[in-house]
Amino acid sequence: MTSPEIYLATPLIDAGSEPAALCTQLRTILPGLPCAALRVRLAASDERSLTRLLKPFCATAHEAGIAVILDIDAAPDALAGLDLAQIAARGGADGLHLRDLAAARDAIARFGGDRAVGLANPRTRHEAMEAGEAGVDYLSFGEPRPDGSMLPFDAACERASWWAEIFETPCAIFLPDLGDIAAALATGTEFLAAGDVVFAHAGGPEEGARALAATLGASGDDRHDG
Repeated sequence: MTSPEIYLATPLIDAGSEPAALCTQLRTILPGLPCAALRVRLAASDERSLTRLLKPFCATAHEAGIAVILDIDAAPDALAGLDLAQIAARGGADGLHLRDLAAARDAIARFGGDRAVGLANPRTRHEAMEAGEAGVDYLSFGEPRPDGSMLPFDAACERASWWAEIFETPCAIFLPDLGDIAAALATGTEFLAAGDVVFAHAGGPEEGARALAATLGASGDDRHDG
């Protein structure tokens, strides 16, 4: 079985932030991780500000050969009036990370296959299947919600295992803690979504990235040995 790749999510970035320091960290972090994509999490703002913030992250990740997925991480009412597909396209992102199936359907139609669309936290198995039928490029289970709440990790693992066993569309599972890697790997997921385990690590993000890579490698070796 192939080990999953990392789907790295940045800390939440607000409109007043300057991206230079985080981009510098990413240039150090990304080469040491088996990272397939960087999810750039932006707080809601106006479209011009969001596009401006997104561009340097796209340049940084693309230099490393890593795709960028835009995530406007906000409650639905804060997204009203924002053209997320246009922000992603103008900012240079390779796709959108969404939390609403109707919005995902709209983005799929707008992109016409040119950019990826992912759906986080489908509320039911039926909604997950509807998303797959709609043509999403991936599903993500167990993600923190905009209000900070999360599905219990064992429930997220159950949903990811069910999906990975039956369906071809890839899925990710959010990794709350490095100690959860073995359970996450057991689901058969294609991607591990990692955020605070790297960026909120007590030793700093670079140490967090090294710890994640080492733990993932050791867990993968254990699976192969078993």
